[in-house]
Amino acid sequence: MMKRLFADPTGNSTVELAIIMPVLVLLTCLAGDVAMAFKAKIALQRAAERTAQLATAGGYTSDTTNSSAAYNNLAADAAAAAGVSTSNVTVTPTLVCDSTPQTTPDYCTSTQQQKRYVAITISGTYTPMFAKLAPSSKWSSSGIAITGSSSVRLQ
Repeated sequence: MMKRLFADPTGNSTVELAIIMPVLVLLTCLAGDVAMAFKAKIALQRAAERTAQLATAGGYTSDTTNSSAAYNNLAADAAAAAGVSTSNVTVTPTLVCDSTPQTTPDYCTSTQQQKRYVAITISGTYTPMFAKLAPSSKWSSSGIAITGSSSVRLQ
């Protein structure tokens, strides 16, 4: 009877499918998870680019009296666009005089060429779909760090 059972080829494909199907399902879910992580990364990048566009339209080049409040508003706009906290947004204005970044003072001499830039960096986290299946992994508690950044010349 066993000899006849091993010699009968019917059902081989079912057994092969049963062996390979969990691997195919796992690969499909992994591909979906990677795609969702890229989608989250692109959302942060688009929010940073949108904020850079707001900086160019907002007249930040002439704002020397209350620049910290203006850049805080820019950070709040970036956080709202990305759906994160304002503590996850970094707005870095830079003044360049004759190709030399200035830290202080906040102006160039009349003989120097002046350029102003602003860089926006938004950080966030992405928690994979199956992080709860591996509770001891580092992703289950903190997620994967993702960032989006953009910079623009204002003047």
